[in-house]
Amino acid sequence: MSQVLFLSKPSQNEVNPILSLASEMITRGEQVTFFSSDEFKLPIEHIGADFKAYATSLNVFNKSEEGNQKSGLITALLEPMKFIDGIVEQIKGLKFDYAVFSPAYPYANIITQMLAIPKTQYGVSI
Repeated sequence: MSQVLFLSKPSQNEVNPILSLASEMITRGEQVTFFSSDEFKLPIEHIGADFKAYATSLNVFNKSEEGNQKSGLITALLEPMKFIDGIVEQIKGLKFDYAVFSPAYPYANIITQMLAIPKTQYGVSI
């Protein structure tokens, strides 16, 4: 049984396909920790994955009431380690065998290097 870290941009187009993959992996006995935004908490927990939310102030995917992603995106671009450290802090003490994410996921390469784990982009091993 592997411990798998899923990193997802929280949009229907990103979460739905990767959620299906995570569900199938859980069915096969894998343990999944899944990062997304709070709006996807219930579907993620419904499949049996451990849900982790992006810190609201650092969520590059979070849209303000005006519909833009300015504050989190600016922080991620100007201070990427705050974004990365926010994720790493939440998974402190957990050991993962590999990570799964989309090719467009920001800083996935850095996060997997910090954790010293292999990475997979939606089924394409790198």
